[in-house]
Amino acid sequence: MEASQSTEIPPELRTEMVRRARDKRFRFVEFDTEEPCVWNPTQVLNPECGIPFTDLTAWHFIADQLEAGCPVSTINLRMPSGDTGYELRFEGAAGQPGIYVKVRLHKDKIKGRSFHYTTRAVE
Repeated sequence: MEASQSTEIPPELRTEMVRRARDKRFRFVEFDTEEPCVWNPTQVLNPECGIPFTDLTAWHFIADQLEAGCPVSTINLRMPSGDTGYELRFEGAAGQPGIYVKVRLHKDKIKGRSFHYTTRAVE
């Protein structure tokens, strides 16, 4: 199980995550057995407008929320073992569950690991 630490990330890291999430050259999602991924933004309603996210709007939503100062939890990933990931949790659209997001910084990019409805309450 991944251990979660609810700690505030440094402002420079937050700024870097925003920069990468906004630029298609520095963000990616990759499905492989070495690093599991559940990236389903098109199955999640955007709480700002009530229509499903696209891949692009999901990344911009992440960047917008980071810029707004949303809480970010640092986690120790199981796969790849020893790497650090970042969890974000948001309120869902009216009548929908919360939204769970997990990303990892990989070299000079940000990797999307999870974007889906959560099974846990937003804290």
